[in-house]
Amino acid sequence: MFATRCSSIPLRGPSGSSHRREFANELTDRLFRCRYGSRILEVFAAPLGPGATAPMRSTGPRTRAQKGAAAMPKSRRTHKAERFDAMALPEELVQELQAQGFERAFEIQEAILPDALAGRDVLARAETGSGKTLAFALSMCARFRHRSSHRRRPLGMVLVPTRELAVQVVDTIHPFARAVGIKAQLVSGGMNIDKQADALRRGVEIIVATPGRVVDLAQRGDLFLDRIETTVIDEADHMADLGFLPVVTEILAHVEMGTQKMLFSATLDDQVDAITDRFLVDPVTHETTPVAAAVQSMRHVVYAINPKKKRQITAQIAARDGRTLLFTRTQLGAERVAQELIEVGIPAAALHGNKQQGLRTNVLAGFRQGAFDVLVATDVAARGIHIDDVSLVLHVDPSDDAKEYVHRSGRTARAGASGVVVTLALPHQKDKTRQVLETAQVSPEWSEVNSETDEVIRYVGGRTPSGTPARDPQLVKYKGAPRKLDVTRMRGANSRNAAERRENEKRRAVYDENEKSPFSRTSGSGKGRRTGGKKRGPDARRARGASPARSRGQRRSR
Repeated sequence: MFATRCSSIPLRGPSGSSHRREFANELTDRLFRCRYGSRILEVFAAPLGPGATAPMRSTGPRTRAQKGAAAMPKSRRTHKAERFDAMALPEELVQELQAQGFERAFEIQEAILPDALAGRDVLARAETGSGKTLAFALSMCARFRHRSSHRRRPLGMVLVPTRELAVQVVDTIHPFARAVGIKAQLVSGGMNIDKQADALRRGVEIIVATPGRVVDLAQRGDLFLDRIETTVIDEADHMADLGFLPVVTEILAHVEMGTQKMLFSATLDDQVDAITDRFLVDPVTHETTPVAAAVQSMRHVVYAINPKKKRQITAQIAARDGRTLLFTRTQLGAERVAQELIEVGIPAAALHGNKQQGLRTNVLAGFRQGAFDVLVATDVAARGIHIDDVSLVLHVDPSDDAKEYVHRSGRTARAGASGVVVTLALPHQKDKTRQVLETAQVSPEWSEVNSETDEVIRYVGGRTPSGTPARDPQLVKYKGAPRKLDVTRMRGANSRNAAERRENEKRRAVYDENEKSPFSRTSGSGKGRRTGGKKRGPDARRARGASPARSRGQRRSR
């Protein structure tokens, strides 16, 4: 059977030394597909949609003994930062890497690339910011070099959990795809689906997609998965947290078994294991650094703060030099903190899931370009978003669990750099914060901060902001923003709300002073109501000239 299926492979390659490497790569790829395709699953070309059935022949989850017998050994060799030009990469990709300043591979890239280029299934667990995006981008571009796809039928697919991560991944792939003569297309929700469908009709080799938009396009008949040769699932554990794995399972069921699949995840839980057991064939497992160890190269600080000074302390830290990323628990909290920082002279923008996609893209573009140094985000930016030179992460609202803390903190100290992580803990949050940090295997520096003038804030670069309101960065259109984005209709930070907030703060300060005064409480027994309040009881009614309260019997007789 193997010889029969492979008899159509040509035995002579194109002439010329420049084509010999390409011919050898193509021959190896076709031999791999013949081998696995012959004993796992026949090729099918069914669209993914309602009522569509995939002729799968899955044997179900494997037993522990089968896993031990079939799984490849983990990669445990010592990595020595091999140079890219010494790897089996096309010359075009090496030149593009050198143009971007990359000469040596990171640990995860050196581990993954040989297996990925050979067409093997890969299961990779690596610390956040390790460079795994570049690893699968290079392997896909090398495998699809100078090839052309059919309309609506791409050759490679990258599944990611969020739109922001999809934008980042496709931006990483674009220059390398152009270098080898192929095209990559963003297929994500929150954007014009008709434009994405038109691009697929013209033909693209790689799509970077969110799961929901893949299903939408397939149901419209604008996307077929029968010619997919490489599938990448990035941030698989985050997809599990968001509830996307059933959709991912449906998508993978319509991709031919035996084709290459690579799964990248910071953590591997039971749901991710189910995907691995069902769809990956003898995967090579690479694990460079445990997830908890990813944050140990950072400096961790916890400030137990006075609740009344939280806004001032946040502004002091955000006013530091360098890029700073702030995390809040809610979308309204992100908008509020960003506006408060603008009011005291710190240009800052908010990023969260309720913001229009064009505005989110514009904010990220401005932050990456250095137009402003402070970004206030919810956990939408805690996974996979890579922004260079973020030197401090500030948890304005502490994380609820260790995984969330690790991924928030992982926005700094990426790829071996250093960074500082600061957490602001209110009195009722201190016990929970200790538990989260212990689970994350972090030993932070604890400090009591009662005022924004405390010297410990200076240790992380904090300083007093100017106090003059700054221009709202969201009112500027940056390079890379959608062409039709209109920022002139945005109101930005509201000066009227700022004035009202300052007035309320003055009233609160007067109230606090009255609370501290020894004459603000009544003497004698009772619960200490403030003087000047309304008197209660029958004496008070007589003093106001009102008739005394009637008894229950008098009211009933009346």
